Amino acid sequence: MYTRTSATAPGGRYPVNVTSTWHVQGEGAVLSGTLTVTRASSTSLAIGALPVVGAP
Repeated sequence: MYTRTSATAPGGRYPVNVTSTWHVQGEGAVLSGTLTVTRASSTSLAIGALPVVGAP
């Protein structure tokens, strides 16, 4: 959750890092087992406006 815009962040953007991990298990006539795959990616986001939720 962002509580302020990225205007004062370096380069006007917030860094974002994402990692996802998948565990796949299977059985077949020839092969069986578990495969684990992890992917990671990085980018940056410019946050220019923030909505107000629950304001009186």
